[in-house]
Amino acid sequence: MAFQQVLKHVYGGESPWSTAILWMELSKKKYGRYIKACLDHQLVGFGGIRIECDDAHITNIAVLPEYQSQGIGTSLLNELKEEAKNLSCHSMSLEVRVSNQQAISVYRSFGFEQVGIKEGYYLSAREDAIEMRLKF
Repeated sequence: MAFQQVLKHVYGGESPWSTAILWMELSKKKYGRYIKACLDHQLVGFGGIRIECDDAHITNIAVLPEYQSQGIGTSLLNELKEEAKNLSCHSMSLEVRVSNQQAISVYRSFGFEQVGIKEGYYLSAREDAIEMRLKF
């Protein structure tokens, strides 16, 4: 299963990113990193960061619904955090849907703090995003 299919399954049939944008992000090895989670040679999730000065911005963490709540997202986040530190970043940032309480809870358990709200950030659902940051 490819990255785009994981996104479609995670986001209810619609990927938040076009295939072109996703591949553009995946190809930016100098400015970003993507890692994948596989079980039995099947892609079940992935996560990515884009480096912006000394901040590692989490572009996406996605785990197939049937594999959620099994620690895969937490493992991806741990690996991304270590990669950010290895790249001399001093913080991580992200946006998350205000309705995604499960993800917000995970991010808070990692020490992320809310730093703002982006109104209408998710255009298709007309939903606000919480901006979060972790300093290290």
